[in-house]
Amino acid sequence: MGLQHIKLITFDVTNTLLKFRVPPWQYYAAVARKYGYKGTDEEVDDRLSHNYNILLSKYPNFGKCTISWEEWWRQVVKRTFDGHLPVSSDVNSVATELIEDYKTAKCWSAAEGSDILLDSIQKRGITVGIISNFDPRLYDVLGSIGIINKFDFIVTCYEFGFSKPDAKIFRHALERCKQSVKPSEALHIGDDVKTDYEGARLAGWHAVLISDDIKTEKPPAPNHVFDSLTSLYLALEKQTLVL
Repeated sequence: MGLQHIKLITFDVTNTLLKFRVPPWQYYAAVARKYGYKGTDEEVDDRLSHNYNILLSKYPNFGKCTISWEEWWRQVVKRTFDGHLPVSSDVNSVATELIEDYKTAKCWSAAEGSDILLDSIQKRGITVGIISNFDPRLYDVLGSIGIINKFDFIVTCYEFGFSKPDAKIFRHALERCKQSVKPSEALHIGDDVKTDYEGARLAGWHAVLISDDIKTEKPPAPNHVFDSLTSLYLALEKQTLVL
């Protein structure tokens, strides 16, 4: 089955629709160096990943119903650079600069093929949405990149209070459609096996992955994996996509 019976297509954002211009740990290190950081990018990588996961566990959905999303990220930054900046430096200034920069095209770019794929889907009359584990800055990011008007709706875990792969967020996306859409008439496109592919399929949706490096014991069907949005677009145009 191709897209003949699909009424809704949703996209993940990070590493699917959008790419980081440079890896976050490199950007964090570059900003922190302006405030006296002397360590390596690799050291920031380890601490950033560790503290991001700690905050995600302690305050799910970027602090929804517990702390503000801004404070959530401030704590990630403070924990990442604790003891690694001069005493005279203000880590709050580092956090503020990073929070603001990650709202903009300074840190993000559209993924290869996103424009032609979105245009192709829209021409088919299919509703297009976003389901993303993201904080409220997503609207700023998409506006900065210039693609926010290509979507009929946007669902973030921060606004809704549940994250992928929870089936609730996929059901909520169906409710956001102006027309009635069954799970079997919806397709989700993402880069993560658990949150995007398995999450959507467990909710009764179709799903495809955009990835060139899948590391899992139970990989998706080969015909559900594409190395880029351009490859997926070509499959749609050639009518070789099998859901």
